[in-house]
Amino acid sequence: MRLLVALTLLLLPGTALADACGPRLVVTFSEGAPTDRFTLFNKSDPGWAITEVEIDLSSSRGRLIFDVTERGAGLSVYQPYQEASGTAAASGRSEVTDGDTVMNLTFSRFQPGEEFGFTIDLDDTAGFSPTIVSSDEIADGQVRARFTSQRGTAEKEGVFEDNRKADTGRLEACFVS
Repeated sequence: MRLLVALTLLLLPGTALADACGPRLVVTFSEGAPTDRFTLFNKSDPGWAITEVEIDLSSSRGRLIFDVTERGAGLSVYQPYQEASGTAAASGRSEVTDGDTVMNLTFSRFQPGEEFGFTIDLDDTAGFSPTIVSSDEIADGQVRARFTSQRGTAEKEGVFEDNRKADTGRLEACFVS
């Protein structure tokens, strides 16, 4: 019965399946030398601004840590946080020390269609490959985002998958006409 209803809705004139409804953040991770890169994309519907983002690597398969100083928990090459690109405006971030697994960012402007990129070094502590982070090592790390709009606020979570991407709107879809 559910299948019949879903098929009927798909075939109705003027009805289309959208990627996601409401607030949505997509985060990609790129391994690099000497710096790794995170890029945050606001893929929300119009009106949903991102105000806060938390990247939590404590549950990542590689037990990843931030390696921001030459001394401490990280190995060999290190790289502190550095803004790299984008049109969104960061207003602050948590202090990240060597060996931390969580980073928080706040934004004064992060509208739909905008992006924000930063570089930092990550190291693996599970023993896979300490200096090169593979896609399965960041998998299961989490992203949390807070959104605001005229309709109110929302908090959404996403999990990094084997493709090095976390999507707070994954598996959500809605019908629009």
